[in-house]
Amino acid sequence: MREEDGFYYPHNLDFRGRAYPMHPHLSHLGSDLCQGVLEYAEGRPLGKCGLCWLKIHLANKYGGGIEKLSHEGKLAFVENQLFDIFDSAANPVDGNCWWTNAED
Repeated sequence: MREEDGFYYPHNLDFRGRAYPMHPHLSHLGSDLCQGVLEYAEGRPLGKCGLCWLKIHLANKYGGGIEKLSHEGKLAFVENQLFDIFDSAANPVDGNCWWTNAED
């Protein structure tokens, strides 16, 4: 499927209007491995609001009490770690590995 431009992912709707993927194994709601192999066919800019929510999600996943901070505290935590975050993205094995101190 790598050569395809994209594909449609069928979902079922329940009586409340919630959408659930029909495929039992490959899903954006599944494990990190399943989520990691999916990629949007048409990317969109994250935007300022999306970047803030991505930082909050990162802080929540880090654990160690960081997830209990206010949104502003979570954003400040991630801002203070930006150098190490970018270092880990560029050098995931040989870098500073700041994420090895994370709980989750």
